[in-house]
Amino acid sequence: METIPPHRKLLYASIVFAVIGVIATSFYAIDQATLYYLFKSEAQKDFETAKTIIASHQPFEAPVPEQMGPHNSSASLDFGLRGSNPEKAPEIISPSWKLPYAKAVSVTQALAEQFHELELLVVNVPGRPLAVYPRNMTRSRVNQILSDPKAYEAWHAALKSGEQEIYTNFDWFEWKIPEFGTIIPYVNEENRVRGGFIFFTKPKLSTIVFLDTIAFGSAFAFLLVVVVALTSIMFAWKGLHDRWKTSKTIRFLAHNDPLTHLPNRAVFSDELNKALRKASITASNVYVIAIDVDKFKEVNDNHGHAAGDTFLQIISDRLRLVFTEHLVSRLSGDEFAVMIEGDYTRHDITVLAQRALATTNTDCVIDNKEIRISLSMGIAQATDAAWRSSRLLHCADLALYRSKNGGRSIYTWYEASMDEELQRRRELETEMIRALKQDGFSVVYQAQVGLADNKLKAFEALLRWVHPEKGRISPEIFIPIAEDTGLIEALGEYVLKKACADAASWSDPSLKVAVNFSPAQFKSGLIEQKITEALEESGLAPERLEIEITESLLIADTTSVVKSLRKIGDMGVSIAMDDFGTGYSSLSYLSRFPFNKIKIDRSFIMNIGKDAHTDAIVAAIIGLGRSLDVLITAEGVEDEMQAQILRAGGCDIVQGYYFGKPANVDPQNPHANIRCRLGEDETMQVESAQSV
Repeated sequence: METIPPHRKLLYASIVFAVIGVIATSFYAIDQATLYYLFKSEAQKDFETAKTIIASHQPFEAPVPEQMGPHNSSASLDFGLRGSNPEKAPEIISPSWKLPYAKAVSVTQALAEQFHELELLVVNVPGRPLAVYPRNMTRSRVNQILSDPKAYEAWHAALKSGEQEIYTNFDWFEWKIPEFGTIIPYVNEENRVRGGFIFFTKPKLSTIVFLDTIAFGSAFAFLLVVVVALTSIMFAWKGLHDRWKTSKTIRFLAHNDPLTHLPNRAVFSDELNKALRKASITASNVYVIAIDVDKFKEVNDNHGHAAGDTFLQIISDRLRLVFTEHLVSRLSGDEFAVMIEGDYTRHDITVLAQRALATTNTDCVIDNKEIRISLSMGIAQATDAAWRSSRLLHCADLALYRSKNGGRSIYTWYEASMDEELQRRRELETEMIRALKQDGFSVVYQAQVGLADNKLKAFEALLRWVHPEKGRISPEIFIPIAEDTGLIEALGEYVLKKACADAASWSDPSLKVAVNFSPAQFKSGLIEQKITEALEESGLAPERLEIEITESLLIADTTSVVKSLRKIGDMGVSIAMDDFGTGYSSLSYLSRFPFNKIKIDRSFIMNIGKDAHTDAIVAAIIGLGRSLDVLITAEGVEDEMQAQILRAGGCDIVQGYYFGKPANVDPQNPHANIRCRLGEDETMQVESAQSV
């Protein structure tokens, strides 16, 4: 379970307190605003009434002319106890303007009839009080009103504008009932301000109205806070939900394969470790089945990666159906694994493996194309408590490797001898690297003879390895290892340069040399450059070099390979398709690239003359060669009868033990020990030794 870091806890607590503070502040602010606007609205009504009453009585009277003081444009207006006004009045009026007693009484009586509680100060233009109401208003109260900064600002604003000004003691940060006052300037017929009134009255608000107002403000604040809170919660939930989904996706990808949704390698290893620990206590069985999709790369290359992804999803679904109660995992691209624990026997596991293979009998259909499914399996069992997950997976992989080399689409149980085989492979790999550095490999040549004139046409270069301790090692053993480990490129380059150099030294300049190329040599994209370098270093004419490829090379990447082959053909180098007839798509590749030669695989030649079907196939291949104007070479010719049948069928060139075994070539006499015709004397030289 994940724990929340201390700094994250502090952040969350701060957010909670901040939200509570915002809610409380919102309530307070809305209640304050409600009070302010409620009392201001009532005060405005009262002030308008007072203004009307005062204006109707015209309380001020003009002074007598001789009493008017001289105009002083620089004099300032003093206002009560507040001191000087920094701004200049538009016109200085003499303080001799007076309020007659009768008018003062009539004004106050009219106001008293309208308002029960009021305060009224009558001031002249300089701001001196002329009269107050009620009569018992104290001097301190008068000074308090006259010294109020807000009243001071409102008075000067009213003098400038000639309009009524309202001021208040309201403060957002003080919780109290706001009080409002007004400045009502008196403007005469000449539109001049002759004095003014400072008026206060208490609002006629009942307790019920006041409480209703507070309740309304609180309710409105509550609704506003609820709306804001719900909106915030909605956005917060959306953010948290998206984050939760992202986190869930991250956790899923950390434990599952994104394509098939099967558990990944990390989960499989963890569960396997748990099962092995449990098995060491309960003495139960633990099995691992390693599964590999055969020729998956061909599916990607021929049908596209999107189809390849769908192909893997179909396979994973079929594996789930078979191993419903067990852990099925995708370890990598086309590798799957199954863990089985409990009281199962080898027979039970074998039955499950057979069911899994049976699911491949039905092809899958992707984009209206049928694609065959083939699975190879390796099975390993933990036999004691000392087994570890890595060891069990390793053993299952060894068994899987045996299945793939044994014909594919089969299952194989792990055996202890497989470890020994792996050790031998590793030793051979090390020895091959050493042999490459120390020139431990050699190249021998097997003759290719024309059947029409029985003349020597070419030699095929064959790589040989004689180990100083292990003796002769078959190419069928070390070539697959070289292809798996990447050493095949170095070996292929060695054979190419050696064959070109040897052929350049032969006394007969008409003889060609054929070199086999592995598909791995084309992966680097430098094959044309390497052929050019070998020809230039040896001085061999390009027309005397022939390269042999199998259709597996074309399957790997048809477009780029055909492009490379065309460049090689443009050099003048001949190109032959080796082992023709053993692949399911050989004919399609003949239409994509114009080969110079087709070599019939030895598996057909060994049964020629013994099986009618084989004879028909060989005859068809020879006829195809004639139609395409391509030379036909037959491999594996070992007796005279096979040679005669091929000659009668129209085969062009033969190669096999009957005409000459692989051996070194004497540069001065390359025809030695070859069953062929020499020059004009038609002398036959036959191989004298049984082995070379």
